[in-house]
Amino acid sequence: MCADSTQEPNQTLPSRTLASEILRTHLLFAAIVGIVALTCVWWVANRVVRDNLDDWSLRWIGELDALGSGLYINIGDERFLTLENYILRFPEIRYIRYYDKEGYVIYVESRSEKIPINELSATQVAHLKQRVEDSTQHVIDETHAPLVRISKAITTESVLTSDLFSTTRIDDMITRSAIAGYVELGLDYSNYDRALLKNIITGSLIIFTAFGLLVGFGWWISRRAVKPLTIMEGPLLKLAGGDFDISVPTTAHREIAVIGNALKTAALNIQDRDKYLRKLAFLDSLTGMPNRRHFFEQFSESLRKKGGALLFMDLDQFKYVNDTYGHAAGDEILIQCAKKIQQAMGPNDLIARLGGDEFVIFIPGVSTKIAADLAKNLLSELGKYPLNYNGNAFTIGCSIGVAMVETDNIYTRAELVSHADYACRQAKQEGRNCMHLYNESERELDSKTSQITWRQRIQNALLNNGFELHYQAIMHTRDESVNHQEVLLRLREGNKLYSPEVFLSAAERSGLMKDIDRWVIEKAMSELVRERKSSPNLRFSLNIAGNTFADGSFPNFVKFQLKRFSLPASSVIFEITEQLAIGSFSNAIPQIEELVDTGCEFAVDDFGTGYSSLNYLKQLPVQYVKIDGAFISNICESKIDQTIVQAITDIARILDMKTVAEYVNSKETMEMAKTIGIDYVQGYYIGEPAPMLAKAGQENIIHWPTMLKNNNRT
Repeated sequence: MCADSTQEPNQTLPSRTLASEILRTHLLFAAIVGIVALTCVWWVANRVVRDNLDDWSLRWIGELDALGSGLYINIGDERFLTLENYILRFPEIRYIRYYDKEGYVIYVESRSEKIPINELSATQVAHLKQRVEDSTQHVIDETHAPLVRISKAITTESVLTSDLFSTTRIDDMITRSAIAGYVELGLDYSNYDRALLKNIITGSLIIFTAFGLLVGFGWWISRRAVKPLTIMEGPLLKLAGGDFDISVPTTAHREIAVIGNALKTAALNIQDRDKYLRKLAFLDSLTGMPNRRHFFEQFSESLRKKGGALLFMDLDQFKYVNDTYGHAAGDEILIQCAKKIQQAMGPNDLIARLGGDEFVIFIPGVSTKIAADLAKNLLSELGKYPLNYNGNAFTIGCSIGVAMVETDNIYTRAELVSHADYACRQAKQEGRNCMHLYNESERELDSKTSQITWRQRIQNALLNNGFELHYQAIMHTRDESVNHQEVLLRLREGNKLYSPEVFLSAAERSGLMKDIDRWVIEKAMSELVRERKSSPNLRFSLNIAGNTFADGSFPNFVKFQLKRFSLPASSVIFEITEQLAIGSFSNAIPQIEELVDTGCEFAVDDFGTGYSSLNYLKQLPVQYVKIDGAFISNICESKIDQTIVQAITDIARILDMKTVAEYVNSKETMEMAKTIGIDYVQGYYIGEPAPMLAKAGQENIIHWPTMLKNNNRT
């Protein structure tokens, strides 16, 4: 499974619920709409009332002519009309005030409150007179709102025409207007404002009450609407916790019913898939036995309880069956062997297939003698009856290694399996179809013997030219030219050819790496000087390993060889691993800098798999960064590898270093390397490692174009 099945689900749940979210959303929207609506109502109502009051003010201007008629009459106290009717009929009238033509107060009629008697200022009188001349005759003052003062000049007209009776049109008469005085009306609209505010507040309270009722009703409706989803919470939490035995309540809602059915179906499918994946994870798909993973888990549990014996089995001559009759025959033989092993062992024994034709058995609580007897009995059972496939009979023997597990065991499970495996290999060396008991001192002696043997073989190769050089092309991505070859070391013994992975560790332990490095440099330069006669731009990359920089003599050795073969220093590139450079950082840096000053170049090999420290890379005086093939081989499929390689390329470019991609084994990989911006590529698509090809009359001369043509993977 992609996810880790042991990971517990997050038990901290958010406090927000779907019902509250829906309700809050609706309430927020309703609140915004309500506030906007109330604001608009207030504003519109206020505007309407104010416009109406303005209209009323203009209407009252017409009434001022009637109210001002008292200025024409000069009959003592009866000079002014009775004004109480106006004040009683119209509550907005606060006072009526009369002025003479000079602006002095003549008479005031008001409500109960005391009205200050103020004379008209000269400015006001002049303003009113100006209005008479403009034919408007009135002034509206709202500076003391809500009190609105309306003032108007009262005029008299006299006819100046002498022939009044002979005049036929009024417009032909000559008249003269004179100001008799002024009348002022004080209107107070605050009662209307208070009434409007009271009505709006009352309406708002009604709206808020209704809004509160709707909130409660909406909450109930929302909870009821999402209740079918809420009942899914329990089954989903059980499913997330790994409990697939869930029960989904029925519901009348079609959508929720579909979700519930899908949930139950998913739980059943997960159960089936989980069983299948557990079977794949813990059982061997071919034999049905526990596999390596299952064995190691059970073995670890057994080690905590008691000791016993560990048997490692390897079938003899099984490769012959596979090669002769095919893998189908081999699979059938493995199935039959597995059944025989299970029949021969007890119910408490732990049996597993590790892979290929290897089986392992742990027998708890037995002594060394009993374990040896059981191993011999197993050999006898497997040899009694031949195995069959398509009418062909096979007698397959096996070799068994036995490693005892003490009750106070000090070894890890992997070490114990390694002991039994070693004993099995010893049994094969003793003639196959037998068992061998593991002996610690015997293994130590074998290891020392192997190391001594490899030391002698390496020394012999150095003395007798047993090493040989192979070459692999490195192509420039810009113009696809090949002027660069990596030199690879091989050890030949008769018809067998060993790669460095086999013997370099023994060489390092034996202290022979310095000798191997110098043999490679000397041999490669001797070949390079001859090849540059026909390919003047040819360059070799030489791998430097071990303690090359330990004694500080490496730069002098390289300079001597360059001078000896008359080679320019730029024709040689030394490749060092991150571990080598960083492990001997203080010694390596000065020597690398000395050779770089001479003209040689250096490359960091397998970058990305070691320390990958950008700080070290910044300090290393190298000119090339070789990106490890682990990031290149799947770069077309892996976005992660693409990102890593792009980052390494960008960093190298910033540090003024060139990049080389290893493991370029297809055209697609090469195109991707070009797209990313890598400078050089190396791999089977460009050319496989190959020895130098001999040419008539010349020994060990490489035909580079021929080699590239023969080894390109197109």
